[in-house]
Amino acid sequence: MKKRNACIVVLVVCCFGLLPVGVAQAAKIGKNSCGGTEPPNAYCSFEGTGDVNIGNDSCNVVGACINLGDGVKIGNNSCNADDACVDIGTDGGMAVIGKDSCNSEDGCAYAGEDGYADIGNNSCNSYEACYAAGYSSGGRATIGKDACNGRYACYYAGDSGGELTVGSGACNGYHACCYAAYDGGSAVIDKGACQGNYACYDAGDSGLVEICSGACKGYYACSEAGDNGQAIFDKDSCVGYYACYRSAYGTGAMAEIGKGSCVGHYACYEAGYDGEVTIGKGSCAGNDYACYTAGYSGSAAINDKSCNGHYACYEAAYASGIATTIGRQSCNGSEACYEIGDDFSSTVGKGSCNNYESCYQVGHTATENIGDKQCNEPQECSNET
Repeated sequence: MKKRNACIVVLVVCCFGLLPVGVAQAAKIGKNSCGGTEPPNAYCSFEGTGDVNIGNDSCNVVGACINLGDGVKIGNNSCNADDACVDIGTDGGMAVIGKDSCNSEDGCAYAGEDGYADIGNNSCNSYEACYAAGYSSGGRATIGKDACNGRYACYYAGDSGGELTVGSGACNGYHACCYAAYDGGSAVIDKGACQGNYACYDAGDSGLVEICSGACKGYYACSEAGDNGQAIFDKDSCVGYYACYRSAYGTGAMAEIGKGSCVGHYACYEAGYDGEVTIGKGSCAGNDYACYTAGYSGSAAINDKSCNGHYACYEAAYASGIATTIGRQSCNGSEACYEIGDDFSSTVGKGSCNNYESCYQVGHTATENIGDKQCNEPQECSNET
């Protein structure tokens, strides 16, 4: 199976861009901002020289923009809520806030403190949505437009030396991407990805995760993906509640999931959990539980257009040290390849096990290798041992 190209996230640096290092200037405050009076005041104050740039109609709640670090930039109509942008860009950090953003209580508080935060337009507009994004020990958070708009969405994203990139329209849901790239991890999330409550909640925490456009959509989808492991999700994959929930979870775990794969409730739920799994395009996209434990503790390779059906490839490579390979257009049927690789390494060729209970116990009590275009009649090979 050819290794797929990683998705590319294109972000437009929001607002004004970043100040050149070493350039000092007085605070620039737009019309109707900072309570309409000259700062420092109860609305806006500064940590250092006051080298900040605030657009129009921003920071108009008492305490909203207190103790801003040098170089902070805030767009028009932003940071209008209790503690919305308090302490951003302090301790040598950097924070850039776009327009119509961070308009919620603690929405972007501490963002970029001792780190880096670049937040696009119309983003982080829910309670503590991007609170501490890019905070501490050089953490980095780059958030596109219309993103992270959910209560606690992107909450500690990129904290403690982590690095988070969120594309436009991504991470919109309650706790979506809440701890993504937390604690030294890395998460790249493309446009429109990670939609739903708790979607991508811990993705990339102490690990590495790359999520392409339209992927990881649904309640708890990809919630703990890449936590201490490495996960790559191609376009429109992992769609459904709990889809890819713990993919690549665990130290050294790996999951690579192709375009349009793992679609359905609980699809690829623990794929690559403490193990390794590679799933081609258009696979594990049948009814509930398709490829449910693929690569759990063991190693599983599932080719294109395979494992699409009720319980398809249910325990592929379940046990430690077990390796399973499933060919192209195979294991498509009710309970197809149900216990493949449960205790013994086994293989299925291309175009095989495509019917009712096909290959039901493959690899359950002994190694079993099935060739190409075999076991395609009802119950044929259902008790292979």
